[in-house]
Amino acid sequence: MVSSKKMTKSLIAGLLGLFVSGNVLSADIAHTLRNNSEEKASTGNYFELGLGVAAGVGPSLTEDNSGWAAAYVVINGSYNWNGLFIEKYGESGDPILLGYNAYESDNWSLDIVMGPKFGGLHSDKNDGKFDLLDERNSSTMFGGRLTGYLGDNVVQFSLKHDISGNSHGTSASALLGRNWQVRNWNFHGLVGLQFFDSRINDYYVGISEDEALRSQFTEYNPGSNINFTAEIGVTYPVSENWVFRSTARFRTLSDADMDSPIFETTRSTAMSLGTSLTYVF
Repeated sequence: MVSSKKMTKSLIAGLLGLFVSGNVLSADIAHTLRNNSEEKASTGNYFELGLGVAAGVGPSLTEDNSGWAAAYVVINGSYNWNGLFIEKYGESGDPILLGYNAYESDNWSLDIVMGPKFGGLHSDKNDGKFDLLDERNSSTMFGGRLTGYLGDNVVQFSLKHDISGNSHGTSASALLGRNWQVRNWNFHGLVGLQFFDSRINDYYVGISEDEALRSQFTEYNPGSNINFTAEIGVTYPVSENWVFRSTARFRTLSDADMDSPIFETTRSTAMSLGTSLTYVF
């Protein structure tokens, strides 16, 4: 278990903000678009490693401004065996997923998936601001992911529920994207809606009556919310093994998130721009 004094390592990642078989296994939609949606599947077992930089603006848990910048290590990969798979894509909203391809046809694929989601509380300064609050641990989300290939477009729907006993919540998403090939440059666009129920919001950004009595925060019980998300990006193979990527992302943030007293600097939107260079083994 992570102590309350160490609840300063990750923002509420989901709220502010993989294969040797002949089946048409559906990868994460952003990964599918980056690798050309006409393939209608993950390209198979692979691993890549690289470096990236990113900057953006978004809600802050401190009184500082809402801007941020970071450098990071990119670790992407996928592996499958007879329909069972594990995938980790840096461009995905899920840190890592385990799954099983339950159904596939020429244009549709259904995966049963499970993986961690969300995180604890993050502060830019270790000032003990959240020491008197209960721990917020990661949720293990279990559910289904349905991917469809409709002409040049890719759609992906997901429905997941926490089985870890932490948030006890349910999330859902509906995403639509497509890509455009211009010589060796692969451009893509993606739009969608993300739903989080009141249990998820209450666990990660709510303040219980007991917490309010022993801390500086006022009681807060948020409801469910729907956020809009969009991204545009480009992928370019520098050589046979080196790949360049750049992606701009945008997300709206609902009142259920922003009315929470844990935020000092609030915004109704979050935006970021990231660029990476990776080596594919």
